[in-house]
Amino acid sequence: MPVAIVTDSTSDIDPPRALELGIDVVPLFVIFGERSYRDYVDLSRAEFYERLGAGPMLPTTSQPTVAMFEEVFAKRTSWGDEVVCVLISQTLSGTINAAGSAVALVPGAQIHLVDSQTVAGGLRMQVEQAVRLKADGASGSEIVEALRSNLRTQRLYAVAPDLSHLERTGRIGKAKAALGTLLRIVPVLRLVQGAVEIEAQVRTFTRAQDAMIEAALRSVSESRYARLMVMHTKAPALAQRVAATLEGRLPGAPRSLEIVEAGPVIAAHAGPGAVGVFYMEDRAA
Repeated sequence: MPVAIVTDSTSDIDPPRALELGIDVVPLFVIFGERSYRDYVDLSRAEFYERLGAGPMLPTTSQPTVAMFEEVFAKRTSWGDEVVCVLISQTLSGTINAAGSAVALVPGAQIHLVDSQTVAGGLRMQVEQAVRLKADGASGSEIVEALRSNLRTQRLYAVAPDLSHLERTGRIGKAKAALGTLLRIVPVLRLVQGAVEIEAQVRTFTRAQDAMIEAALRSVSESRYARLMVMHTKAPALAQRVAATLEGRLPGAPRSLEIVEAGPVIAAHAGPGAVGVFYMEDRAA
C-alpha cells in the first residue's frame, strides 16, 4: 500500500519544499487581534515581521481544526494511501488531538499519528526521515517504528534574547521570565519529551550561545551519524556563526548540517533573534 506523509506547519516546511517532498502540511493559525492567518498560506515570514513591527498588538497562535485534518486524510485515503502523520509535541500544542478527532471521521482508513515530542527543526528532520524511509520502500508501520525508536536521540537547545514572547504564550513560566529580566540572566532552553526546560543559566546572550553549542556537541555520539539543524527567527548571521562553530568543533563531518529560518507560528513564540540547535542520530544505511 502506498504511504502518504502528513505533518503540520510547525515543521517549517514551506510550500515549495512540501511539494518537492510530496507531503501534505496542515497549517496552524497566527492570530493578530481578530484576524486569523494560516501559517505559510495566508502569512509569509516577511508579512509576519511587518505586522509584528507595525504596532503594539502581539500575535497568538492556534492549532488546526479537525476539518482541516479530515480533508487531508480523506483525500489521501481515497487514493488508497496509508497515512503517517508526524506532528508537533502534544505537550506544546493540541494539534495531535485535532488530528485524532479527524481520524475517527475517516473510518476504515490506515492512519498513524506520531507525536514527534519536538517542534520546528526536530519535527522537520523526522518528517524528512519519514520521506527517505518511504522512498526506500518502508511501510507505514515500519516508518512509525523507526521514528519512535529515534526519539531517544533527539535534542533541542535554544536561546532567545527576549523571554517575554515565551512567557506570554505560556511556553516558559512567568517566574523564569521575570528572573531573566531582573537579573539579566539568559537561560539556555532544552526540550525534554516535548516540554521546555532550562539547561543552563548564564549572564549574557553571547555566553548563552556558547553554552547552547556546548550542550549540542555533548549530544553527538559519532559525527557520521549526526543530523543537525540550526534554526533562527530573523537572525541569519547568528545562525551562520552557530553552524560554522558546530562544523568546526565536530570531530568529523556530520550526515547533515542545515540552516533553516523558522516560520510565523514558531516566531510568535520565540520572538525575533532566537536561535536553536536540533540534533538527531541517524544510523540508517
